[in-house]
Amino acid sequence: MPKDFFSVDAITSLSSISEGSKIHIIGVCGVAMAQLAIALAERGYVVSGSDKDFYEPMKSLLEGSSVETLRSYREENVPLDAKLVVIGNAISYGNPEVDVVERENLPYTCFPKLLQETAIAERHSIVVAGTHGKSTTTALTAYMLSETGQSPSYFVGGIVQSLPKSLCVGVGQVSVVEGDEYDSAFFAKVPKFTFYTPDTAIINAIEFDHADIYPDIEAIEAQFEELVRLLGEGGTAICCIDFPRVKELTQQWRKRYGCSFITFGVDADADCRIVERSSRGIAQRVTVEGGLFGAGYTLEIPMLGEYNARNAVAALLAVCEQKGVSLESACEALQGFKSVKRRQEIRGRKNGVVIIEDFAHHPTAVDQTLAGMREAFPEARLWAVFEPRSNTSRRTVFQQAYIDAFARADRVVLRDVQARAIDEGLELIEVSALSDAITASGVPSECFDNVEAIREYLWNSLEQDGSDDVVKDVVVVMSNGSFDGLPQMLADDCMG
Repeated sequence: MPKDFFSVDAITSLSSISEGSKIHIIGVCGVAMAQLAIALAERGYVVSGSDKDFYEPMKSLLEGSSVETLRSYREENVPLDAKLVVIGNAISYGNPEVDVVERENLPYTCFPKLLQETAIAERHSIVVAGTHGKSTTTALTAYMLSETGQSPSYFVGGIVQSLPKSLCVGVGQVSVVEGDEYDSAFFAKVPKFTFYTPDTAIINAIEFDHADIYPDIEAIEAQFEELVRLLGEGGTAICCIDFPRVKELTQQWRKRYGCSFITFGVDADADCRIVERSSRGIAQRVTVEGGLFGAGYTLEIPMLGEYNARNAVAALLAVCEQKGVSLESACEALQGFKSVKRRQEIRGRKNGVVIIEDFAHHPTAVDQTLAGMREAFPEARLWAVFEPRSNTSRRTVFQQAYIDAFARADRVVLRDVQARAIDEGLELIEVSALSDAITASGVPSECFDNVEAIREYLWNSLEQDGSDDVVKDVVVVMSNGSFDGLPQMLADDCMG
């Protein structure tokens, strides 16, 4: 366990160090940290960063900046005259560079604290939280704010196709950031969103996840209650009551806290209710009633699925809180939005086969993703190709839930769990047994050990006798990781 040297209370503020000072980042190659490193360098700090390896797209981004990159973690990487060391949340106590920080009594901080100081402080802070939809809703909000002239600061935990970068420090009076409930650092075992001084909080969903740090759903709910408490008397909580626990909790929170509440969803009790949806290929037309939307307002949303209709409504509610932004101008901006990469991303087409990549890994996300695909391609054969990779999906906690989640597919292809050193003592999901159970439920399923076997099986099974106008097979590849490059392999196959 860490000694008393490391604690949340001992974090050093960026404001206490002067421009031109040295800052070192341990774990620099993540989507968030790499862009924060570049932002610090652009502000005049001398920035270095280490990581165990460097992968695209952050590798090229860092190499094109003034940030000094250092491969692997070594004591000599840490400048002994560093005025601040940023410790990533994947870094453990005992890391050789962390040892230097402690031994040399160097000042340190963590990503969410630094993000608050650089992109959130002294602005109206919109924090997008919840088990599902954070990245897309944050990106939607940031894009609409940008297109309506607000020059927001923002952070999205993914690559956004319609924004120039995922982390931006704007000149406007509003910020919007993705508020993760995962912990912040080994010395800060609190959700990242607790650092973000929220004025508006979007809570899209609350379900059990992150089994590696939360013992049960009640522990997660307590963290979201803290987020609502942080809003204070003048804040606004925008809550999706389509999720039963959010609906119940919102009723309780109204009695305990002085912030305003706006509810949304398809639920009949929602303040802003989605009353009608019609699919238009990979887009949809959505009618919403109540609150901001009056007796009825129709939106054109360039994404499919009920869950993205909810994401768009939540974003509009947050955006239209800002002075000078009308519903009409925000909706006009919405139509030009291009989603976050790896969310419903079409990777390739070939002879009537469409390859789509998605980040879905929680059973609810899998179910909603497949529901959206079924709407968009009602006549096609729907293939769900899934890798249980997250710390929760690899465990038995969701074994039955995944059987239900894959019910919308016509065929299911699973990759077996890949063993890790941290798995010792854990009860991992039995993927072959899950595959058998899915088959027994009426959806044919196969399980493979490696991606090459999956790739071969797919191309031997897909019909490939259609065209761009006649889609026969839709393959949805789902993982919160790289899936060992399978999406890119399938995309490359479509080019051959």
